[in-house]
Amino acid sequence: MKEFKFTIDGKQYNAAVNELEDNFAEVTLNGKTYKVELEKEEAPAVAARPAAASAAPAAARPAGVMTVKSPLPGSIVKVLVKAGQAVKKGDVLLTMESMKMENNVCAEADGTVKNIFVEPGKNVMQDDKLLELETAAVAAAPAAAPAPKAEAPKAAPAPKAAAPKAADVPAGGYKVTSPLPGSIIKVLVSEGQDVKKGDTLLTLESMKMENAVMADRDGKVTKIAVTAGQNVMQDDLLIVLG
Repeated sequence: MKEFKFTIDGKQYNAAVNELEDNFAEVTLNGKTYKVELEKEEAPAVAARPAAASAAPAAARPAGVMTVKSPLPGSIVKVLVKAGQAVKKGDVLLTMESMKMENNVCAEADGTVKNIFVEPGKNVMQDDKLLELETAAVAAAPAAAPAPKAEAPKAAPAPKAAAPKAADVPAGGYKVTSPLPGSIIKVLVSEGQDVKKGDTLLTLESMKMENAVMADRDGKVTKIAVTAGQNVMQDDLLIVLG
């Protein structure tokens, strides 16, 4: 279990993230427990198939207003859009700081920014309104006719990288561990590189957010224990600073 303490508007909050069970995690905030569902990742198919055969038809969606809410308590760092601006699915709408990490809140659909309810420096609680997006209706796409099955040799599964053992960590090194379960998006440093406190070491996707994992102190990167695309659990070793 990982515990955090932070203060919002002079009030102290105690948060704890319990161990992941299946695709659910428990987040406890000041004694109140929330059950958080994590998005499951599907394993990639081994056999090569034509793109048209694997693409699922787009689901229909009526026009309407989509409310973007805060996934966690935190503070707004930067608002990257303005009212009336058109955005695409996946565009970063704003960044917020929560649990000592900078998190990107992204659009879940194409649309136009209708209302913005926050500004930089504002503290928000979980489920507070951040933005409203006006979305257009999307018609269901017709299913594509199945293409001939392409036979391809089955690739041997890549061996899983073993978790680093204690002996692999340089003596006196400072371990940077994963604050939450998730997937590594990008490693932004290399071994031997000098970093300053606050520098971003890597980005991690967790709970549908991009999280910047930053250095807690000055130092030199002596070991990188993860690669882009790797899934990690809470407290898994990410980087060692000397």
